[in-house]
Formats: sequence, C-alpha cells, structure tokens
Amino acid sequence: MALTGFETFSRVLLGWLGRLLTKDSIGLRNDLVKARIPLLAGDYVASSIMQVIVTFVGGVLFVLFLLGFLIPQIEMMENPSTGENFSVSNTVQYSIIGILVFALPALVGLIQLFTPGWVASSRATNMDRQIPYAASYVSALAAANATPSQTFKSLARNKDIYGEISNEAAWIFHSMEFIGRDLVTTLKEAVDRTPSERFAEFIQGIIGTVTAGGNLKLYFLNRSEYYAQQNRIHVKDILQQMALFSEAYVVVAVALPIFAMIIAVITFWVSGAGMQLEEIHMYLLVFAGFPIIQIIFSGLFYSLSMEISTD
Repeated sequence: MALTGFETFSRVLLGWLGRLLTKDSIGLRNDLVKARIPLLAGDYVASSIMQVIVTFVGGVLFVLFLLGFLIPQIEMMENPSTGENFSVSNTVQYSIIGILVFALPALVGLIQLFTPGWVASSRATNMDRQIPYAASYVSALAAANATPSQTFKSLARNKDIYGEISNEAAWIFHSMEFIGRDLVTTLKEAVDRTPSERFAEFIQGIIGTVTAGGNLKLYFLNRSEYYAQQNRIHVKDILQQMALFSEAYVVVAVALPIFAMIIAVITFWVSGAGMQLEEIHMYLLVFAGFPIIQIIFSGLFYSLSMEISTD
C-alpha cells in the first residue's frame, strides 16, 4: 500500500529517527501487523513524531495569535454593565498556553503510541465474538467438499457477517491464490499475524490436521460444536449478569432516587437544628445525581450487550 503525502514527507524528514527508535521494537512491529496498519515501525514512529511537531507548531502559532492580537482586542472592548474594559487574567492565558502548546501535542503523542495496541485489541475482540458463527459456516462448506482455498475465499466475501475474520481469510486466500504459497506456510503466517488467540488456535488446528493427514471435515465439525457450546455458556453468563444488573437498576436508579427525595424533604422539615432544604440541593440531585446513575447503568448494559452482539 502506497504511503500518503504526509507519511512520505515524514519518512524523508524523520525516517532516520524512526528507524533508530524502533531498532529493537518487536512489540510495536507485531502490533502494527495485528492492527493491519500498513506501515513499517520506523515509518509509523516518524509519522507520529511529525504529527506531534505539527500540533506543537500549530499550537504555538495559535497562542501567538491569541496573545498578540485577539486578547488585546478583547481587553480594549468596554463592558456595558460595568463601564470598564474587559480583562483576561494571567491564569487564563497560562492555561491556554499549557493546553495548546504542551497538553495537546502530548495527547496526540499518547494517542499515536497506543493506537496500534487498541486497534489490535478491538480486532481480537471482534474475531473472538464472531468465531463460533464462522466455524459453523466453515463446517458447512467442508461438508459440501469445498477445498481450503474455496473455503477461505467464501469466508472472505462475507465481511458484513463475520467482520475481521473475513479480513484474515482474505489475507490467507490472497497468499495462496496470488502469491502461490502452500496452505501450511500461509496458515503459519496467519497464526503469527492474527491478534485473536482463539482464531490462532483454530488455524493451528487446521495446520496440525493437514500435516498429520487427518480429516478436515471432522475437525471443522468438532470445532464448530465446541465453539457453539462455549458460546451458549458465554451468552448464558452474560444474561445472568444482565439480570443481576437489572435488579440493581430497579433499586438504585428507580426506587432509591424517589426515597432519597422523600427522606431529604422529611429530614429537613422535621429537623430541630434549623436546617433548610436549598434549591441547589434538589437541582444537584435531579440534574446531576440521577443522570449520572442512568449513564453508569447504560454503559454497563451496553458493554454487556456488545459481548454477545454479532454486528
């Protein structure tokens, strides 16, 4: 895959630094391969450093514009309510400098540093979620006497259904069909390339079966049944957790707020210490406490539902 103009510029200007920093970086190279980021480790680091530099320079220029032109113009304007000029404190100016010149470039650098690992982890999660259904599909193809090449080709064409597993199957089919590598060599490369341990185990089983001269139909059928059983157990556990959180939601997010408001009103009403219920207390409870509880439970239910989602 050809480099973009920015990546080419970064490689020419900072490629030496990227190669120097990634000389012994095996982990980054593996993460880039597993994340399917089509860059060498040195080029990726060079591009990341260039992004940090561009962000830093852009932040400096924007700060100079704010402090040298925009803020003086604001301070020359008169406040209609007080009759005095507006004033921007030094604390605000230092905060702007810190955010734009230091915090923002550091954030870009951190994002670039962890992106390969995040993408690889996301792909692994998707593959682990889809492998029971992909194994059933492969088992059906094997029962119809499809060859391994035809099996991976058909699997690669169903990306909308099997997600990242289809991408891995496309790599395997491309290596066998267009590069001309044999099945075992291609699958061994796929084991090293995939971010999913379950898919790597599945591919490793194919290698062992082919090497030992076993029956691939029987292997696919056994793995399909195994993954289906594991998936049923996993879904059952998720549903039990959702049932538990549903009960907790009824107590914490429905009953508790009602009782909290009633108890708060009664407590302040009957108190003999001169306590009063201020409006700010009710506003904080209604507009801050209740929404936070809803957001927390929404996040929990969403994360649990994604564990068994096939989208």
